Amino acid sequence: MTSSDNQTKPRKTLLVSRDGELIKMARGAIGSSGAHQIIIAEKSISEVGAEVRDGQFDALVIDMDATAVGDFEHLQKIKRMTGPSTAVIVISQNFSPAAARILIQLKVTDFLIKPLATSDFVRSINNVLKNSSDEAQVEPQFLSFMGASGGVGNTVLALEAAAILNRFGHRIGRSTCVVDLNFQLGSCAEYLDLEPRFDINEIENAPERLDRQLLDVMLARHKSGLSLIAAPNKPSDMRSFKPALVIRLLDLVSAYFDYVVIDLPRSWFPWTETVLMGSNRVFITADMTVPSIRHARRVIEAIAEKGGKQIQPKVIVNRMDNRKNVAGLNAGDVTAALEGQLAGTIPNNYMLVREAVDRGVQLGDIDPSNNVSAALSAILLSDSEEAAAQSDAKSSLLSFGRKLLGRKAA
Repeated sequence: MTSSDNQTKPRKTLLVSRDGELIKMARGAIGSSGAHQIIIAEKSISEVGAEVRDGQFDALVIDMDATAVGDFEHLQKIKRMTGPSTAVIVISQNFSPAAARILIQLKVTDFLIKPLATSDFVRSINNVLKNSSDEAQVEPQFLSFMGASGGVGNTVLALEAAAILNRFGHRIGRSTCVVDLNFQLGSCAEYLDLEPRFDINEIENAPERLDRQLLDVMLARHKSGLSLIAAPNKPSDMRSFKPALVIRLLDLVSAYFDYVVIDLPRSWFPWTETVLMGSNRVFITADMTVPSIRHARRVIEAIAEKGGKQIQPKVIVNRMDNRKNVAGLNAGDVTAALEGQLAGTIPNNYMLVREAVDRGVQLGDIDPSNNVSAALSAILLSDSEEAAAQSDAKSSLLSFGRKLLGRKAA
């Protein structure tokens, strides 16, 4: 077989389970066609045998009882049949320290605990398959942007942040998605001249229906490679949505994208705190006016009341004018007013931003060396972060849901 044959051969994963919910989730998350196929064996671990070896699978996902000695004996037989070249992921309802030690001794690749999030399942499989190709897998990063007041350019900065991460990610094999959570009045699709395709009505009452296939249908894709989740505008339909819908959406997005940039509405919804808690970095966008800076401070205080020290928001001051203004606000006043909460400032380049928005293109398409992108890049990609991102060291895999649970437990 030639190397080109190996590259085009689909990767195959076998799931051994009698759990109907797990099987349904796995089929929706991966499917049975394309570059990655999942084959289902609706059997217990004690019922599988030579088909495991003869199927030549790249990965095995074994649903077993971690309290049963017999299941561990069967797992050991399966490991002997498949050899070290086949990755083995174990799923169980409960894991004791003793069970974990046995699995480590058996050199299973990963083990997951039910109930299982789709993103955990997909990331675990992707990780073992990429590891077999000597590719590194990293934890997805969530960046949330919220406007301190109206008209401060929050959407522009969120989209430009995504564009910067998308360009940076292409160099190291990572993908980027923008999620516009302003379901009624979002502008991300308009700014990128894309059709908003996220149909909330289809999944509002059954968030579990959102799987990989449906997500692919609802994604809008920019020519730059950036993906977008945005709903069609419905200004007259001002209502909230259950947190389960938002969590399901972000959890699924985290399974397939490395960078997730979230454009948050200014209004506080029942799910806003959840999104902020699950974000790696939270930016409050203000502009260089006294009311906007005051609003930014109030938003920071509100976040502290809701999330305490688990959320560390920073302010980005947009349209910054560093010239001394005797009658108005100066750069020193802004720094003093934000009391160490300032992430950085963005220069005022109104004509560039307006042209980009009107044409539905990214700022770099007009001027690759523009000062807005340069300033935002300095905030997002510090030297230490860029070095860490390029490191070969593998970080732990955390879905949006697992990240959120971990922070609440802290």
